[in-house]
Amino acid sequence: MRQHHNGAIRSDTYVRPVRYRAHYSAFALGLAFLAGYGNTGAALTDSRLAVRSQRVVMLQPGPRHSYSAIAPDSSYARADSAFVAPVPAAPARLFSESYWSAFADLDLPMLRESARGDVETTFAEAMHLLANGDAESADNLFLAVAQQQTDVNAAVAAQVMLASTLRYEHKWTQLRDLQLTSKLSDLDQRLTDDLERWGKAFENAERELTQFPIRPVTLPLRVTPVGTPTVRVRINGEEYDFWLDTGSSMTVISSEVARGSRVGVLSHDTLTVRTFSGSAPVHAAILKRMEIGPIVLTNSPAVIIDTKLMYLKSSAEGVPSRGLKVDGIIGWDVIRQFDLTMNYATGTITLKQPLPRGFGDAVPQNLAWLGKPMVDVQTKDGSKLHFMLDTGAQATFLNGTAVEKAGAGTKSSDQKVYGIARTGRQTQQVVPFLTLVAGGKSMRLRDVIVYGPASSGLINIDGILGSDIAQFGTVHINATSGVFSIDSALTEDGAE
Repeated sequence: MRQHHNGAIRSDTYVRPVRYRAHYSAFALGLAFLAGYGNTGAALTDSRLAVRSQRVVMLQPGPRHSYSAIAPDSSYARADSAFVAPVPAAPARLFSESYWSAFADLDLPMLRESARGDVETTFAEAMHLLANGDAESADNLFLAVAQQQTDVNAAVAAQVMLASTLRYEHKWTQLRDLQLTSKLSDLDQRLTDDLERWGKAFENAERELTQFPIRPVTLPLRVTPVGTPTVRVRINGEEYDFWLDTGSSMTVISSEVARGSRVGVLSHDTLTVRTFSGSAPVHAAILKRMEIGPIVLTNSPAVIIDTKLMYLKSSAEGVPSRGLKVDGIIGWDVIRQFDLTMNYATGTITLKQPLPRGFGDAVPQNLAWLGKPMVDVQTKDGSKLHFMLDTGAQATFLNGTAVEKAGAGTKSSDQKVYGIARTGRQTQQVVPFLTLVAGGKSMRLRDVIVYGPASSGLINIDGILGSDIAQFGTVHINATSGVFSIDSALTEDGAE
C-alpha cells in the first residue's frame, strides 16, 4: 500500500488512434485545471498553470524593494518548523534578464549558471529538485527564498511556485496558511489567494491511500468520438466511464455522478476552475473509494462540477447535438501514481505500481512536473521545446510564441475551439505540417492549431501534446521515473 477542447475544425481529415480515419469539423477540449487566476484570453488556463499569464510576470527590472517576511511565530511556520531553510542575505542586485529568461524557458542548466548570489542559486536548486521529482525538498527551498527580503523577484516567484507545489502534494493545511509576502501584483495575489482557498476547502481531507495488486493490471481502453481515452471506474461501488486527462490537475466528477455514487460536498465554498476557453464553479469533495480495476484509491481528492457543464460540443461522428457527456475525469494527481501504458491498437491500458526512479530506467528523464506535466520535445532541426502533456486534448497545439523556434509556417484558419462549460473561441492560424520528436518517436502532425501568441505564466510552454499522438504508437507515462515514450503499436498477435 502506498499511498480540452477543441473546436469547429475545417481540416480535411483526422487520423484517429484506432487505425481508421474520420472526417471531422469540430473537436472538443476536455477540462483541465489548476486552481488559481489565469489569463482566459490565452489558450492555456490557470487550471493548467502554476502562475499567471505574462512571461516575466512581476519580475520587474530595477532596484529591489524590501518587504516584511513571514513572522517566525506564524501558523505556517508552526505547522512544520523543519520546513524553513535559511538563505543568507545578499545585497540588492539589478534585474537579471538572462536568469529569469532561463527560468521562463525551463533552461535549468542556464538557470544555475546565470544565478548571482545565494538567493538565485537557492531558487535554481529548488527548480532542479522539483524537476527531479523531489517536491518536498523543493518546498523547503521555495519557502526560504519566499521569506528572504533582499530579492523581491525571487521571493514572488518562489511564493507562486510554493503555493502550486503544495497543492500538487495535497498539503492542504500548509497551503491554507500560506501568507508570505504582500509584494504581489493584483493578479498574482489573486492566484495565491485562490490557491489558499483550495487549501481551506480541503483542510479536513484525510490522507489519500492507493493499493496496488502484485501483478500489473490490464483493462479495456475506450476512445471517445473526439479521440480522448477513457477507462471504467467504480466510485463507491457505482460504475462510470472517466476520461484519462493528464492536463487536469485532479479528479473531476459531474454532480449527477456525485449524487449517484453518494459523494458529498467537503466544503460549501465555491471554487473556480478554468478550462481551455472559459471557467466554471466547482465544489471540493473526497472520493472515499475509487476503483480502477483491482486498484483501490481511498480518500481521493476531487471536485464536483454541475452536470449541465459536463458536455463537450463537437460535430464529430457519434457526438449528440447536445454535446458529448462526460461522467468524470481522472486527473494528473491520480495518473502520476501509476506506471501507465495505453495501447490504442489493442484497446487496452496497463497499470502497475511504479518503481522508484533509478531502478532499471533505460530511458533518460524527459517528463517533469513544473506546475504542469512537461515533456521535452525536439523539432526536426534539433531545437528543444517544452510541451504540456494533455491526454484530454484531442489535438496537439503550438504556442504562437514557438512558431519560429519550431521552424514552422502557418496558414489562415477559421476553426473554433470548444471547451467544457459551454465555452468556445475562434482560432486564426494552423501549421499545415509539423514534425516533432517526442518520447523517442518522430511524428508528422497535420493542421496543428496555433494559439496565442501567449505566455503561460512565469514558465513558458511551447505547446500542448494532445491525445492525437496515439496514432503513432503505444503511449507510456511514468511520472515517478520521469519517462514519457511512444513505442510502435503492437496488436495482440504481435503485428505492428
